[in-house]
Amino acid sequence: MNNETKYMQKIFPIELVLDAMKDNGYKDAAHAVAELIDNSIQSGLEIKKKTHVQLICKEQSSLISDRNSSRIEQIAVYDNAGGMDKDELQSALAFGMGSRRKAKDGIGKFGMGLPNASISQCNRVDVYSWKNGKTYHTYLDIKEIAREHYDVVPEPQLASLPNEWVDCIQGEIEGSGTLVIWSDLDRLKWKRHKAFFSNVEFIVGRMYRYFIGSNCEIRMAAYNGCIVYDQLVKANDPLYLTKDTNTPAPFDSSPGFVSFYNGSIPVAWNGKIHNVNLKVSMCDHKFRKDFNSYYSDKSYGNPGATPFGKHCAKNLGISIVRAGRELELNNSFTNVYDPTERFWGAEISFSPELDEVFGVTNNKQAATALRQLSLADIAQEEGLDSKSEADAFMNENNDIRLPVIRVSEKVVSILSAVRGELDKQRKGSVKKNDYSSDLSHKAEGVATKFDQKLDAKGESDRKSDTLSDEQKAEEIKEELERDGLSLSEEDTKKLISDALQSSDKFIITSADIRGADIIFDVTTPGGKLKVTINESHPFYKNLVSDIADDPQYYDIIKLLFSAWAIMEDKQQDEQYKEWLLEARKDWGYYAKQMLTEYLKNG
Repeated sequence: MNNETKYMQKIFPIELVLDAMKDNGYKDAAHAVAELIDNSIQSGLEIKKKTHVQLICKEQSSLISDRNSSRIEQIAVYDNAGGMDKDELQSALAFGMGSRRKAKDGIGKFGMGLPNASISQCNRVDVYSWKNGKTYHTYLDIKEIAREHYDVVPEPQLASLPNEWVDCIQGEIEGSGTLVIWSDLDRLKWKRHKAFFSNVEFIVGRMYRYFIGSNCEIRMAAYNGCIVYDQLVKANDPLYLTKDTNTPAPFDSSPGFVSFYNGSIPVAWNGKIHNVNLKVSMCDHKFRKDFNSYYSDKSYGNPGATPFGKHCAKNLGISIVRAGRELELNNSFTNVYDPTERFWGAEISFSPELDEVFGVTNNKQAATALRQLSLADIAQEEGLDSKSEADAFMNENNDIRLPVIRVSEKVVSILSAVRGELDKQRKGSVKKNDYSSDLSHKAEGVATKFDQKLDAKGESDRKSDTLSDEQKAEEIKEELERDGLSLSEEDTKKLISDALQSSDKFIITSADIRGADIIFDVTTPGGKLKVTINESHPFYKNLVSDIADDPQYYDIIKLLFSAWAIMEDKQQDEQYKEWLLEARKDWGYYAKQMLTEYLKNG
């Protein structure tokens, strides 16, 4: 070995580079396919043409364990957009050399999409593109590159479209377009076309909801000797404000939410004022109050268990939209363990000029800098004494985080308001009934009868025997205010009167007990024995709220807490009674910590 050969050690061995590039951050095949659809739509927009995209799977059947099974062998994306000439095609398969890598507008920008997305799912990608009467073909083959160590995209050659793919394309092949074919699918998560298309429609339908219909049409088709699946992608609106979407009936043809907020947030960056748009929507009160009336075939225990409620859960988060195309569902502003969160939708949209500010990744799957951030956070990080100092500091230094803070503060404010409205929906329709006997309170009745059988007297009994009617009414009024029930004076009086006249000793309700770790509280207003389940505890948010509309399950929860309430109320030893209170607090704290950790990792 001569000295020249001895010291020619490559910095980046090609095998390691290729392996690293295959692990390039695409979440799944649906997100990788979206990169190719980006190219198709952008090309159509540039020539002012509605783009017809066709996503085609070829499956192969085989006998596995005496059972016939099919799996996807190849995936292709076809479009009728502008096409590419020889030079454009060769550049398109070179990493970072796409034609829009310096673009300041449109949904494409970074020039990484076609090769990056392709090798994240397969070992070989073939591309045919045609315009001006000429069709060219070239390819990337990862195994071949590793074996032969070449670093140049093969020169595109004149070619014809393969007949086996022409037969799969619906409609006449127009004068310009592109066909991308993935083979040797070593990273494909979904092996069968049904799972693949189900996930693609949900994700791609949400990404391109503002393009589907007006600017593009996306067909999904699968072939296994003959056509076995053929369907158009429907839009998926996470705000549930549009019709003709993939939302389950009855909200596929009409909106399921109502608009709550629609405005712009002006942010300053690089000497210019940019508008970031914020939209927020919330579930219609009628659905949450009377959800079973929307379904004639089946009865559901709560609104979250309905097909619509489950669809909403899959769209949980804030939709981050860049140039009309969704990047991600951002959950940094979401209480992911709270099932009520599914009943609001939000969207933040901005132009590509703010890519650097919001940390848009080169695969357009996230805006990594867009998160909850406040001036108080900056003051703490920078060692400043106040929020005003932090604001001045950031303005002086043209700090890139300042626009994020402006957006974050507005989002937090609006989400706080919409959550309050959702709380009012449930409180207004349910909690008034907790105080009266207008409805049949089975659990309250059972608990009352059991309490009456006991010889021991408690604090509730003492109050019932000694307080005047005026004192009892005043204590119940204070409880109503503590529970956050906003009622007219007339309704308040009626509710107090109903509570005092009710034969039920127990009042079992729920309220937002902020700053407390307890699962439930026990009080004795006006001689009643009142159990208040804490709505801010994850136990309520992840169990009780989901079963509160199912009488039997909710009654079981009520009786469990009523048993504790009786034990606490009847206790005569004040020291032991204090110990029970502390035990209830500790139990709630430990449960909160464990549930939070479980839900965070689940």
